[in-house]
Amino acid sequence: MLKEIVINTQRREQVVDITGEIQKAIEESGVREGFVFIYVPHATAAVSIHRHAENPETILLEETLKSLRPGKEGEPLSKAAFVAPTEVGIVKDGRMILGDDQRIYFYEFEGPRKRVVYVYVGS
Repeated sequence: MLKEIVINTQRREQVVDITGEIQKAIEESGVREGFVFIYVPHATAAVSIHRHAENPETILLEETLKSLRPGKEGEPLSKAAFVAPTEVGIVKDGRMILGDDQRIYFYEFEGPRKRVVYVYVGS
């Protein structure tokens, strides 16, 4: 099953917890055991699995990425290049296996924009 998750970001740089939407897509697929593939088709956005943060805006990776500067003149450097556009997970008992303190985060680096995250669930 392929599902699109639409995210409307509000700021230029933003982190959005999409764990619930991913788990919902898995449940809707009916797959009990298999895999989930999460893909962000945007050059200035990404997805990553990290330890849960009370305020996702303070995630260490985002703080690190804020210090990056564009490349040489005329060659912009996308922060998304330092975070993967994909994540792959294992589905067991109808849910993606995550550590007790892990969450799935969508990263926006050039918002605000309407973005799409593709979720493929298979067995």
